[in-house]
Amino acid sequence: MRIVAFVGASGSGKSYRSMWVARENNIEYIIDDGLLIKSNRIVAGRSAKKEKTRLASVRRALFIDKEHALEVRKAIEREKPSSILILGTSLGMVEAIVKALGLPEISKIIHIED
Repeated sequence: MRIVAFVGASGSGKSYRSMWVARENNIEYIIDDGLLIKSNRIVAGRSAKKEKTRLASVRRALFIDKEHALEVRKAIEREKPSSILILGTSLGMVEAIVKALGLPEISKIIHIED
């Protein structure tokens, strides 16, 4: 499985541009704000945007909750994606998501400025 990081500051348009970046890099699945997405359809997870506090939102996006991480891990095992685009505000954030979900190391990093 190929893991691609899409990194940019909060509010820079990562979610908006993610479908285009995924298409350009032949990637079907996206992880964004606690969700596993395929073709604009939520496959698994819960949105960090629906959390009541900033801390809860960050914890959700980083898959710190073990049940949440397990749900998404099981969906990844079931779906068997060949590649996943992971959105994050920093490379460290994407690396934390990769670790929490037990994914292979990042093979490519795309910065939103590119």
